[in-house]
Amino acid sequence: MPVADQDLTDATLQADLAELRSRFPETRALYREVCGLLFFRYGVTPTANKLYSLVRKGSMGTPAEVLQAFWQDLRGRTRVTIDHPDLPEALKDIAAGAVQTIWQAANEAATGELATLRAEARHAASEAEAERDAARVETAAAREDAAAIAAQLAEARQAHDTVQADLATERQAHAATQARLEAGRTELETGRRQLDALRTQFSAELERAREAVTLAQERAEASERRSLRELDAERTARQKSERTAEDLRAELAAARSEARDAAVAQAEGRAKLEAQAAALADRLAVAEQAQRKAAGDLEAVQAELAAALRRAERGEAEAALARQLLATLRVAPRERDGGGGGGRRRKGGSSAATAPEEQGDGQGEAQQDELGEEQGDEPGAALPNNQDEGNDSSDGSDDSKD
Repeated sequence: MPVADQDLTDATLQADLAELRSRFPETRALYREVCGLLFFRYGVTPTANKLYSLVRKGSMGTPAEVLQAFWQDLRGRTRVTIDHPDLPEALKDIAAGAVQTIWQAANEAATGELATLRAEARHAASEAEAERDAARVETAAAREDAAAIAAQLAEARQAHDTVQADLATERQAHAATQARLEAGRTELETGRRQLDALRTQFSAELERAREAVTLAQERAEASERRSLRELDAERTARQKSERTAEDLRAELAAARSEARDAAVAQAEGRAKLEAQAAALADRLAVAEQAQRKAAGDLEAVQAELAAALRRAERGEAEAALARQLLATLRVAPRERDGGGGGGRRRKGGSSAATAPEEQGDGQGEAQQDELGEEQGDEPGAALPNNQDEGNDSSDGSDDSKD
């Protein structure tokens, strides 16, 4: 069955089911009517699953029970019963079987004719659909052809316009070409006349050129004779130059041998000079080493001299300190002596007694001056014991520092 017929049948079946639901609200009655609808109207053998999928009411056992009752009722209806009081039971059964067979045959024939009609209707519908599809395809093709023809017509019109424009352009070009052709013909005639004049002029120039060529040939022969004489002179000069070159080659070989001998002698002299330079370098190294040693000794002597200078400076400082102490010692006895004489003058009251004391003081000062000079010559000789010990300790510390 085509898809359209199947959709139509399903729609019709749903409409019939909706009508049956409105007429038979009871579940069993609805299932029984749906069984009759499927079997008698649509020629479909009802099943429990089919019934439940269409009705969807009650449990799964309800459509099975209703379907069983439907088949029993159908078998009871199809059974033919002949009630006649004079016929025996066996004849009644035979007559009933014959009628049932006839009814079944008629039913099968009607069912076959219905199936044939349905098949023919389906075939006709399929052919109609095929024709419709073919007509649609032909219509689409015709539309495409019409569009293509319209496009071709537009292209043809455009091409015609282009050809017309090209034709007009070609006509203009042809007219221009005709004008150029006429101008070319005029120029050709002018060129012919000029060519004739040039030919005449060329003939005259050719005669002059021939005369010039003849003259040039004569000059060439004369120059050839001169060149031959010059070649002979050059050959003679070349021979002389070759002899001179041979002599120069001999001199060059001799000079090369002399230069080679000079190079050998120079190499020997260079070797001697290099040996002398090496010896001088050794001597220079020894002299530098001796100089470095002398510089070290000089530094040691300078260090000792610096130490001696430091010791001399310390001695001078000690002498200056001794002089200061000696001067201090000289001033102190004088002050003591001056104070004692005054007392004596205050006690005795005579000036004669002070004269011997002043004389004695003068002698004592002279002795102290001589002692101070001797001590100045020997630093630290007149210092006290403690002062000498301090100087000794300072010398020891200086020596340790040195």
